[in-house]
Amino acid sequence: MAKSRNTTVQHRLEYGAARAAQAIICALPAGAARGVGAALGRFAFDALKLRRGVVMRHLERIFGDSCDRAELTEIARESYRNFGRMTFEYMRFPRMTPGDVESLITVTGGEHISEALEGGRGAVLVAGHFGNWETLAMLASKGYPMTFLVGEQHNLLVDGMMNRLRSRFGGELVPVTGNLMGVLRALRRNRVVCMLSDQDAGRNGVFVEFLGKPASTPFGPGRMSESTGAPLLPCGIVRHGGGPHEIVVRPTVAVPDDIQKDERVRLLTQGYTDEFAAFIRERPDLSLWMHRRWMTRPPE
Repeated sequence: MAKSRNTTVQHRLEYGAARAAQAIICALPAGAARGVGAALGRFAFDALKLRRGVVMRHLERIFGDSCDRAELTEIARESYRNFGRMTFEYMRFPRMTPGDVESLITVTGGEHISEALEGGRGAVLVAGHFGNWETLAMLASKGYPMTFLVGEQHNLLVDGMMNRLRSRFGGELVPVTGNLMGVLRALRRNRVVCMLSDQDAGRNGVFVEFLGKPASTPFGPGRMSESTGAPLLPCGIVRHGGGPHEIVVRPTVAVPDDIQKDERVRLLTQGYTDEFAAFIRERPDLSLWMHRRWMTRPPE
C-alpha cells in the first residue's frame, strides 16, 4: 500500500496511541513484556476470537488427520501467544543493547550467507511470518550487510516509527512499492536483500504446493534471484522457550540451468516454500495462521 502524504487527525491519534503503548512496553523488563504480550495474544484468541474461525479452518485442513480438536486449539492459542510476544519484543527494540542482541539471537547456517556473498552478486534472503520475523533486523548487528524490503503503511507517522525500529541495528530499508532500483543497487553492492514472501499473492502469483495444497505465492524473490544471479536463501526464526530466537538459514535453493526462465522462477519459489513448510510442520505454533493463505484458487 502506498504511503498517504496527507497526515490526518486520525493518523496523529493512531501515532500517539502507538507511541504511548511503546513507552509503556519499554518500561517493562523484557520477561514481563513478553508475558504481557503472550497474555494479550491469548485474550485475542479466547475472548475476542479474532480470526479464530480462519485459523482453526487452516489447522484442520493441514493437521486434521494427525491432531484432534483439542490439540489444534492449543496450537492456535500458542500461535496467538507467539504473536503477542513478538509484537512486544519488537516495540522494545529501543531498549535493546548489543549485549541483549547477543543473548537474544543466535544464527545457524550463517555460512550459507557468507558463501553466497563470495559470488559478488549479493544474496536474496527470504523468510515468512514465522516466529519473530522482525528480529531479522538484528542480522545487521551481526556483521551481515543487510538491506530490508519493507511494506508501507497508510499512516505515514506510524510507518516512520516502524521503520526506525527496523533500521536501528544498522540495516538499510527499501520500500516494497514502486521502483525496485534500490534492491538492484543493493545486490550490485553485494548486500543481502531480505524480504518476507509467504502470503497469498492473488491472480498475479505463482501457484506452488504449500503444506500439501496449491497456493498463490509471490514470484518476486524467485524472479529477483533468476534475473540477477543472486543466490536465494530461505530462512526461519525459531523461538526457544519464552525468549531466545534462532535464525536458521538454509542452503541456496538450487534449480537446473537448462530450463526456461519462468520455470526457473517457479522452481525457486517452490524451493523456498518447501523450506517454509518444513519449519511450520516442525513448529506450527510459531506460524501466523490468521492470514487467508489459500484464498486464491488455481484456475483449474
